Amino acid sequence: MGVIVIGSANEDTAVSVHRHPGGGETVLGAMEGVGAGGKGLNQAVAAARAGAGTTFIGAVGDDEAGARLRSTFAAEGVRTHLAMSDSVTGTAFVMVSDGGENAIVVVPGANQDAEALTREADAALGEIGAGDIVLAQLEIPVDVVFSAFRRARTRDAVTVLNAAPSMSLPGEVLDAVDILVVNEHECLEVAGGDRHDVREAALALAGRVPTVIVTLGAKGALLVSGGDSTMVPAHPVEAVDTTAAGDTFCGALVARLSDGEDLAAALGFASAAAALCVQHHGASASAPSARETLDFLDAHSA
Repeated sequence: MGVIVIGSANEDTAVSVHRHPGGGETVLGAMEGVGAGGKGLNQAVAAARAGAGTTFIGAVGDDEAGARLRSTFAAEGVRTHLAMSDSVTGTAFVMVSDGGENAIVVVPGANQDAEALTREADAALGEIGAGDIVLAQLEIPVDVVFSAFRRARTRDAVTVLNAAPSMSLPGEVLDAVDILVVNEHECLEVAGGDRHDVREAALALAGRVPTVIVTLGAKGALLVSGGDSTMVPAHPVEAVDTTAAGDTFCGALVARLSDGEDLAAALGFASAAAALCVQHHGASASAPSARETLDFLDAHSA
């Protein structure tokens, strides 16, 4: 079984600041570097480093940034169905504060090229089979995600949606999802209605999606599946950069599920991978290897 990630690929420019600026305010910062990012790319790299045979479906521009992202996938051992778009490669500008919290501005570029993305998805998903896992996010057009999930379902693949960035989703999209991963804010927005309680919102979503996972940062994660809800504790660590924590969680989760682990064990592994991720700067570069994550789990269980 393998992991197929359909999503965004960006070139990130990261700066560190003591605190994020308010409206109309200028703050001084320090350049942290330029690297590979985008939720889709981050998740694909995290899955590959966690040991999964991984394929990425996306689009980049015919520019130097696109060439660099192609090299990143090759270096990480991720197979690609990567369209060449007439748009520029996606770009993200990341500010990381002293406390490790980030603020990000994304210029989507090629990531919004629905025609190119659909063409690559159709080619890639014709090769999948039962038990493969298709993982998507919402930095690409939701219609592309829905089409890919419908195609995956016809081939008995498992569909996993990380509903980020947050948005209201049509019911037909949720009906095509097997596992939904959201943070607290995303959970409330996707559930809809005038909701303020995350557990209540997760239970409501579980009436439509078989498995709902709500990531809660330092508080861990809430799992709702099969009518039961369970809290998965987080590992207390000192965060220096939370930029790709959620993406690392998702990539590590699907990697272990594709390896045949049950949901509880896969969640424990994903939580540990995210804890390792936030102790390092960068987006895709901060995802740990499978060995690093297993060693971390062994040390903390001891």
